[in-house]
This record gives sequence, C-alpha cells and structure tokens, in this order.
Amino acid sequence: MNRLISHGQAIRSTLAFFRVTHFIATSSSQTHIGIPGAVPLSSANGKRAGGAAMGHRSCLRSSQARGGDRLREPEEDTFRNALHDLLRYSPDRPTLAQRALGWATRLVGGASAVIIDADGSILAARDMTLDQAEAIAADIRAGSADGNARLSGAPATRLITPLRLQQGEGCMVIVAGPFTPIFGDDEILRLRQYANSITAGLDRVSLNARVASLEKAKTEFLSVASHELRGPMTVIKGYLTMLEAGSLGELSAQSSSVVHLLIAKSDEVNWMVEQMVEAARLDEGRMALKKLPADLVELTDLAIEGVSQLLSRHQISVEKPSGAVEAEVDPDRFQIVVRNLLSNAAKYSPNGARIKVCVTGNGMGRVAVTDEGIGIAEEDQARLFSRFVRIETKATESVSGTGLGLWLSREIARMHDGDLTVQSTPGRGSTFTLRVPLSA
Repeated sequence: MNRLISHGQAIRSTLAFFRVTHFIATSSSQTHIGIPGAVPLSSANGKRAGGAAMGHRSCLRSSQARGGDRLREPEEDTFRNALHDLLRYSPDRPTLAQRALGWATRLVGGASAVIIDADGSILAARDMTLDQAEAIAADIRAGSADGNARLSGAPATRLITPLRLQQGEGCMVIVAGPFTPIFGDDEILRLRQYANSITAGLDRVSLNARVASLEKAKTEFLSVASHELRGPMTVIKGYLTMLEAGSLGELSAQSSSVVHLLIAKSDEVNWMVEQMVEAARLDEGRMALKKLPADLVELTDLAIEGVSQLLSRHQISVEKPSGAVEAEVDPDRFQIVVRNLLSNAAKYSPNGARIKVCVTGNGMGRVAVTDEGIGIAEEDQARLFSRFVRIETKATESVSGTGLGLWLSREIARMHDGDLTVQSTPGRGSTFTLRVPLSA
C-alpha cells in the first residue's frame, strides 16, 4: 500500500513539474511563481528579464522544431528507401508487390497488408493467410469503390488505397495492429503517394514482361522461318543456275534476261535468310566465332563476288594494297558484314551510281564502302544499328529489308573486338567502315 502511495506521489510531482515548466515558457506577464531565487519580471531588470524569457521561448520553439525535424527524418529516409527499392529489378509483379508491402507497413505502422490485382486476384500478401487475404478482397468487392484512399472499420481498421493499373483498378489494403488502432491523415497521404509509385513499378514490370515475350516470339519466328525458307530457296537457286548455264536446254535471249533477274532476286532472298539465321543464333547465344589467320583483301574480293548479281547495275571500284592485310577473323562472318554493306549500297543508290570499296591496313584493318545514294540524316544515324529498325522515308519505302543487317553486322564486328561506323550526308551518300584488329 505504501509503495502505491509513493508511486502516486511521484506521478503527481512529475506532472506538477511539467505544469510549472509550461507556465514559465508560455507566460509573459507573470511576476513571481514562488520558486526560491526567481527574479520577478516586473523588477527594475524587467526589460532584460522579459527579453530573456522571450529568448527562452524562442529557444524552446527552435528546440521543438529541431526535435520535430529529427522525428521526421527517419520517416523521410524510410520513404526514400521505399521509393528506391521499387526501382530495383523484379522478375515478376508478385515479387515487386511483396517487397512493396514490406515498406508500406513500415511507413504507416500496419500489422499486415495485401495487394489485390485489377482482376480481383491476390497479387501479394504479408503477415496474413491466403484465406484472410481473399476474405478482405471479397469485402472490398462487396463495398463501394470511390477511387480514394479510405478507412474501413470492424473487425480491424483497414486503410484501402486504390492502384490505378494499366489493366484496371486494383488496391492495397493495410490492416491496423493492436498498437495502431487508427490511421491519421499523414499516414493516408503518405500511403497514397507510395501507391502511385507502386502502380508505376507494377506497370513497368508488366511492360518488361510483354517486351521479353515479344522478343522471344521474334527470335522463335526468325529461327523457324529461316530454316523453313533455306531449303526451298537452295533448290530454286540451283535450278535457276542450271537454266542460266544451259544445262536444261538453250534459252532465248528474252528468257535469259528473265533468268538473270530471277537469280538476282533469289540472291536477295538467300541473303535475307542468312541474316535471319545468324540473328537467331546471336539471340540464342549460339554464335561462336571461328577465327583464323586471313587476308582481308582476299575476303573482301570473295564478298564482292558473292553479291555480284546485286551489284550488276552499279559501277564498282576497289582500292586495295598490293600486299596482304592479315588479321584473325571468322572468314564467313567477316564476309557477311562486307556483303551486307555492299547490298545496302546497291539498294539505296540509283542504277549506274558508283560504289567504292577501300581496304587498308594502317593500325587497324579497315574495309570502307562508299555509295552515292540517298544518305542518312544525322538524327537517324543513332538508330541505324538497332535491331529490327529501318529508317522509313519516302525514298526508302520501296526498298525491302528485315532491319537486321546493320545490327547483325555491328555485333559481328564487335565480337572481333572491332566496330562498324557510318558517316553520311542526306542526298550525297554514305560511307560505312568496318574495323578489326590486325594480326600481332
């Protein structure tokens, strides 16, 4: 009993102390409060005492402001960390949603939480069973959705925040715990801000998944289509070559000209098929270079011969050194790049225009292909080497292509520790330069 009385006296004494302290801090007219040694404010030193009291109050307010700032700092740090965490890579939406719930409960002091997707399914739940999460989802479906963060009552206080996703509207529900029976305006505002970032993060993951799915579909199409086309085109090219050589009988002059055109077109198709095959290998990580010591001059001559039909309507000039330019390259892949540059020069230049090929070996092995074609605008040159990208203009709308050639060529060049670059002026032509290291 004596212990209880002593405890009560201690509490009363503490409360009395805080009342006196508050009285000193807030009163400017009190003269004497009965504390031994206190100086009356109305004494001869009243001005000085009053100024001291005001200074004391100012210090208290500054101290309180600093204290409030210190209390808010951890909250702001938590909020920043929560936003930064949403920018981390997430393999799927449930993973991102699960991480977001951890931060959301910390931000408002919730005990458990659930994110409900636009279709009503449970995307993620924290500190509750799936049955509990589905029961909450059913309650929300049965209730009204006004599109704003709101509080829901029994059996436990819930803070419901909408998530306006691309697929439709979902929501995040934070359930209060025994020490957070209600949520205030600050918690609602903070959670609404965080919900906007969660929505953007979930939509970003969805978009990434769709892009990855499209890329996979493109790769599968390239692989299937290229292999399905390769066989028939080989047969067609074979018979056309036999017709041209007269192996199947003599042809009239008119038929010979038609066969010549058909062979050129079959070469174009075969070249596109070859690009598709190599692009599929590169996407699947199956492209392995077989580097051998080779002469870049000889390989360039072979590449020119391989597309001679495509170049037949243009004036071709070749500048090359008298000696060999030795480098370690994959001969087949090196010729793919040179053939692609020659093919583009022919397609984007008018008939009769000059195409210049220059092979040099000063410091680096270089093969430069210059045309007198339509040229490429400077703002389009950055996109030129992107996969499936073709620069569409009125001058190029009738030119066929897959949008793979330059992308594939630059990748092959870089696999050789080299590069492929372009210099171009609209209306005056382009120069594409392939660079590879020379043999040591």
